[in-house]
Amino acid sequence: MRIITLFSRSEACPGTGTFPRALVLALAIALTGASGLRAAEDAAAQKLLAEARAKEMHAQELRTAAATTLQKAADDQIEAGVEEREARILAARALKLLGADAKKQRAFNLRNEARKLLLDAHGKVIEGRNAEQRAAQLTHDADELRKTAAQLKDQPTIASTLENEAKAQATQAQSDEQIANQDKAAAQVLEERGKAAWMEAEKLDPETQRQLAPISPKPPVAAPRQVK
Repeated sequence: MRIITLFSRSEACPGTGTFPRALVLALAIALTGASGLRAAEDAAAQKLLAEARAKEMHAQELRTAAATTLQKAADDQIEAGVEEREARILAARALKLLGADAKKQRAFNLRNEARKLLLDAHGKVIEGRNAEQRAAQLTHDADELRKTAAQLKDQPTIASTLENEAKAQATQAQSDEQIANQDKAAAQVLEERGKAAWMEAEKLDPETQRQLAPISPKPPVAAPRQVK
């Protein structure tokens, strides 16, 4: 080391004592300690980056799987619509053959209305549940981002980015919470209307209604996921 070399030479000068040797030793210890600390910090940083990469890769895998599931769900919904259309056509043809009177025709319309109302109600139930879960996670995300930003005051640009993201997450969480409440309320109203229409159709044409499929039950609602 250059510093050690210079001070070693100074020891040969007349009038010097043991002070330069002690100073050289202290500097060497300090530099060695700083180097070791830097190496430890670098190793810790590399570990954090590796963990970040692993989580980013896992997130990509989850989003890819979710995209596949969403497309399959959309296809299933479309196929269900096709089956419902065919069912209406078959029922209508049967009523024509039976010479349906005004009551039976009215019951046919009410059954169709009831199924559509309940379909919308069940969709709102799922949408409300999902919006509620998003709101809970976004609220937690905002808290975590704020905590991290507070620990990075020596990195103001990064801290500011995290704080802005936290604000955006909190705002979206409030919006999703409102959507969840609206969807839940709408689902209840639609379900009540659907059941009322179904009951009225049954009164008008109980014989035909017994031969058709009952109204669909509420869809299974997944348990709330734990925020993390």
